Amino acid sequence: MIDQDLESQIKKSINSKRMAEDVKALVAVSPRHAATENEWKAARYVESAFRATGLDVRVDQVPGIKAWYHHDTRVKIVEPVERELNGVAILGSGSTPPEGIVAELRYVGQGKFEDYQGVDLKNTFVMRDPPRALTLDNATDESAPQGPTDMLVKQGVAGFIEHSRLKGNILQTDLLSGPGGMSVPAVAITYEDGQLLKELLREWYALPNWYKRTESRIPVKLKLTVNTESRESYGINVIATIKGREKPDEKVVLVAHHDNAFGPGACDNATAVAVNLESARALAKLPAPKRTIEFVSVTAEEYGEFGSAAYVDKYVKPDPSRYKAALVMDIIGNGDHLYYITESICLGKLVKNSPEINRYIEKVCDDLGYVIEGTLLEYASDDGPFILAGVPTSYLAKLISTSWPWLHTHMDDFKVVDINGLKIVAEIAANTIWRLANE
Repeated sequence: MIDQDLESQIKKSINSKRMAEDVKALVAVSPRHAATENEWKAARYVESAFRATGLDVRVDQVPGIKAWYHHDTRVKIVEPVERELNGVAILGSGSTPPEGIVAELRYVGQGKFEDYQGVDLKNTFVMRDPPRALTLDNATDESAPQGPTDMLVKQGVAGFIEHSRLKGNILQTDLLSGPGGMSVPAVAITYEDGQLLKELLREWYALPNWYKRTESRIPVKLKLTVNTESRESYGINVIATIKGREKPDEKVVLVAHHDNAFGPGACDNATAVAVNLESARALAKLPAPKRTIEFVSVTAEEYGEFGSAAYVDKYVKPDPSRYKAALVMDIIGNGDHLYYITESICLGKLVKNSPEINRYIEKVCDDLGYVIEGTLLEYASDDGPFILAGVPTSYLAKLISTSWPWLHTHMDDFKVVDINGLKIVAEIAANTIWRLANE
């Protein structure tokens, strides 16, 4: 039975201005690459905010992540013309020698596995189209979150090139490494520079899919000069707990990641962290729930959900039956709709979110007077490890498809955040977790 008085109290407790301060604090320590000093600062902020609620808090170090730092990137066409391009190293990119690397460019379309078949990629720079939102057609493997990078590195590629989905002088990083980084350089360039390279390769979009001008292909050579560094380090997971009064060993969890890939990382994912903190503040004021609630702020989502996988390995896998539900929040800072994800790709596997939890969220939204709809998404967030461990899991998102132009760009700053809209997400998240904990 729904306690409307308590749910009314939850709504009154949630404060958009307080969440705005949380978002600003996290943006101020960007980029928050996992296992770097900035990620540690973000984790300490989250820890302090959780402790201020009076909840029990524990902090876990997550080893196996290299701290990665970017210093400089240069991209130049050297054949058949000479031209400097706009580029930036992608998270985890390896370095080149100081003098750079010159290699021929190979375009592999959408990057499906069949696109690589019969193509000699050794000692070449590989370019594919960026992932397209609302599709599941992008190739992945279990060793890499954003494409078969490990497979291609083993084949001897010289490096990777990806272009932005957005027109204009905008750098957008999509292809990401695992937590150990990459041994070869990986660079993002602008949309226009990507189209120029395709034109030089005679890979024009107007050609039919079955037609390739391979008989007259002119070699295109690039020079990459990338200066990055990495060192062995660790990330940080922060867990705050409201202990259940009747079934303390049974748990429901609310999850958001505090690391980011590129730029300020406001919507990806400081806003979801702010909602997590605000949900904890609201629920900490209520009587103890029947089940235990954990608010989990994880590291290294951008490295293939490495931080949430560490949480799952440590706490969930010993006895998954204790975990009754997980609700993951990512890219919820702006957008035209609120979604729950139905299925996506996690480390090469198609994962399906719980229809039961998704229907549960629909019911909460109906009761609160809000609208939510289901959609698939090309890549999982921290929901993936929970789903693979057998936990009924849902994933709340807003910024997908054309409503999310700022993913992994410098435009993902506080100014693009719908701060008052976070109140709606926080009401839904807090009420959903509260109900799940009290069923």
